[in-house]
Amino acid sequence: MASNWSSCISDELAKVEVVMDDVTAKAENPQLREMCRYVLSNHGKRIRPAMCILSYRLLGGTEPDKAVDLGAAVELIHNATLIHDDINDEGEMRRGAKALYKQYSLGKSIVAGDFMYALGFQLMGSTSKEIVGYVIEAAAAMGSGEFDQKKYEHNIDADETQYIKIISGKTAHLIEASAKCGAYLARPDDYEAIQKVGDITYNVGLAFQIIDDLLDVIGDTKNTGKKVGNDLVEGKPTIPTIYAMQDPTYGARVREIFEKENTSYDEAYEAIELIKKTDSIERCFALAKKYSDLALEELQTLEDSVYKQAMIDLIDYIVARDR
Repeated sequence: MASNWSSCISDELAKVEVVMDDVTAKAENPQLREMCRYVLSNHGKRIRPAMCILSYRLLGGTEPDKAVDLGAAVELIHNATLIHDDINDEGEMRRGAKALYKQYSLGKSIVAGDFMYALGFQLMGSTSKEIVGYVIEAAAAMGSGEFDQKKYEHNIDADETQYIKIISGKTAHLIEASAKCGAYLARPDDYEAIQKVGDITYNVGLAFQIIDDLLDVIGDTKNTGKKVGNDLVEGKPTIPTIYAMQDPTYGARVREIFEKENTSYDEAYEAIELIKKTDSIERCFALAKKYSDLALEELQTLEDSVYKQAMIDLIDYIVARDR
């Protein structure tokens, strides 16, 4: 059931792709258009536009094209941040393909990211100051999240509280903002409903990122599209490593590997094997379930509909996914 979560909004999600293709085609430079297509064709799960559209429908919206445009706008902004993240982290792969700056060049990729970022805000510019405000706040939080992460890279003092703060900024707030945009479109005067949808999807965003970080340890590259152990090599303070560093038997060696400035993949793979011997993986699943359960509990207070069921299925999918 969870794998079919998008069936009730499949037409709208297909239109999101059309809108993004149309707006990026406006680039006058042919290589810039090509780079945008490269990024958007190598796409992920489209969780953010889905959250926007589902939230709009969940609160009774009947003109989905407005939510489609907003979902496309947020997805463009999200992909722009991924381009810049790969450059910042020196990541080589994104969703099974070369990172944009590896496929083209560093300078051109920075420009392409800036271009997509601008297109996203242009697309939502004719909506309302509230909607733009939601996304601006989330974009600011993403910047803060990146700096918080840098502060704790290779830092063995990182703990769960700091990790949640990091992923709140990097992931959860943009998912929340996307949903609040859809909710506002449906019920602009219903602050309580908009906030409720925001609270639900913020918790979904936390669960999503916890599982994403866990897949860097237990995932299959063929499914995830990225090399296992990347986060350890880059020294990112993710929750599987944080929990493993607390282990009385294997924690010391995991800490030793994590705090090295130039961790090799061989060392990362050694750390992964040690992580698997601790209770870290079970704790990660429990933490993700904690946030997904909070989301599901709050969701139950909303009126039943096919869109509510789709949101429930999406939450179940996020926690159970392998990619």
